[in-house]
Amino acid sequence: AQRAYRQSRLPQALRYCQELEKVDPLCTKAAHVHVSTCVALGHKRTLFRLAHEWVDAAPKSSRAWFAVGAYYFACGRFHVAQKHFCRATRLDPQNAEAWIAFGTSFAACEESDQALASFRAAQRLAPGDDTSLLYIGMEYIRTNHSSLAEHFLKAAYRISKGTNRLCSNEMGVWHLNSREYEEAAEWFVRALREGGGSESMNAHADTAVLNSAESLSQLLDTIQDSYWEPTIFNLAHALRKLRQFDLAILCLERCLTLKPSSNASAWSALGFCQHMQGDLDIAIDTYHQALAHKPEDPFASEMLQRALQDALSRTTEMFDSIGLADPAGESHAATTVTKVRNVPVPGAVGRESMGASSMMTDGGLSISVESGSVDDIDMG
Repeated sequence: AQRAYRQSRLPQALRYCQELEKVDPLCTKAAHVHVSTCVALGHKRTLFRLAHEWVDAAPKSSRAWFAVGAYYFACGRFHVAQKHFCRATRLDPQNAEAWIAFGTSFAACEESDQALASFRAAQRLAPGDDTSLLYIGMEYIRTNHSSLAEHFLKAAYRISKGTNRLCSNEMGVWHLNSREYEEAAEWFVRALREGGGSESMNAHADTAVLNSAESLSQLLDTIQDSYWEPTIFNLAHALRKLRQFDLAILCLERCLTLKPSSNASAWSALGFCQHMQGDLDIAIDTYHQALAHKPEDPFASEMLQRALQDALSRTTEMFDSIGLADPAGESHAATTVTKVRNVPVPGAVGRESMGASSMMTDGGLSISVESGSVDDIDMG
């Protein structure tokens, strides 16, 4: 169960924990893995049951209050979770998992100093474990300390020997923030694969996937867990920055398959890639889908307006090229322009009020969009 969890094979780890619970309900060896897996998969009812059973059985047990804190963390009540994680660390100061959970609850509330202190406490308790180093690196990424983040992420990846796929994902995020898009794409592909093999074999396999739409499609078809949707989403942005729009579209379509509801960011990004390819009609439909999921999305509203204007300009050029005029002697295209511009666009945002917008992914990646022409827009 622990090995499956560390390799981010969460459904398999959960099955192992459930089988172990049936064989020996009092076994505590996989307790933290069981709780952490339920948090990652969003199984709140299971967490609620485990927390009640463990608190009733051993009210002074660290793992019991660890489960209580994990339940509130899964519910988004991070301040309440902090209190229970704190209690778990007091009952057992040697519980490294409780210290890491304590730190993640602080990070969720953007309390960086307390989060780093908790992660460092976990590192002192388990110096050979890559988890605490990984979370320290993730926190430094969140606070834009690039050099420190690189140091801790590389240390975590070295200790894990490439078996921790989350390390590969975070290395990709670091390269993406550093505007090293080719390296970022390779790290995201490495995270999506099962892992293993030598460094040179991994690099060769990652490059081969990124050079073929068929290979990438085969890789994406193997991803059935929505847990990896943020990684695929980040891979799509790295490919878009490399102007490989066909591959980016494949990734975004897979994101929508894994999370079909409440995924307005993926719809907006998909529409943008289609827009950059010149498929204006399809892009307009996709922007409408994004606004249907999130009507107040400023990026989708702005890009929908620009796509409509681009489609209108294309129509105008077409009519001018064939010299089509109306009976009044005016260009039919000009008349069409007047009629279309009088139609309001629902939810559209004017360029003068747009400034800079932000689109947040499910994985927490903020994407800034500056005003200007479509070619100058930076979603990275």
